[in-house]
Amino acid sequence: MNQNQMIIKKIALVSMLLAIAIALDVITGIIPGLNLSMPLGGRIFNVALFPILLIGVLLGPLYGIIGAVIYGILGFFLDGYALAYFAEDLNQALLVFFLDYVIAFGALGLSGFFKKSLESPFKFSLVVIITMLIRWLSSTIVGAVLWVSYATNDEWTSNLLSSVGNQAFIYSGIYNGIYTLTTILTLIVIGLSTRNQLRVIKENYHLV
Repeated sequence: MNQNQMIIKKIALVSMLLAIAIALDVITGIIPGLNLSMPLGGRIFNVALFPILLIGVLLGPLYGIIGAVIYGILGFFLDGYALAYFAEDLNQALLVFFLDYVIAFGALGLSGFFKKSLESPFKFSLVVIITMLIRWLSSTIVGAVLWVSYATNDEWTSNLLSSVGNQAFIYSGIYNGIYTLTTILTLIVIGLSTRNQLRVIKENYHLV
């Protein structure tokens, strides 16, 4: 297989994994239990992130980051935030766009830098934790700067903010940390259950 064929093959795989991620997001959004979300956004069991994480794991950092960023951009527009925030405040829209979508989702593509992530359960788990922590940090920053102003719209988030003395970063860190932790555990369970199959795919299709 020549270089051009390999590039086409990798682009096709990225497209397929992106499509699977979008489909999973839609399907799990209507399944009771899997559709649980935080009051102001944030899926508790975000299984749709697994295919995005796999782009980097299978294809390396270049395709991983590009694929993850594309997913983030698509999510920005599909969530409906684009029109809402650009219509009100361009600066807020850009903040949400970059921190809550481009960087937060793009962080999953960093999994591509861990070439041996499928070699052991520990290595795969470590990759999930590192990439999700970067995502958590990005979401925490934008949450403290922007989303904290919406905390009083919900009783639970309002109580959380009050319990930490109205400290925006602590509030945002806890809020985003809850669904980040549950998603980390979800991704690790799925990954460890499919790790051997993924190793075979990566080796047989010469994706390394």
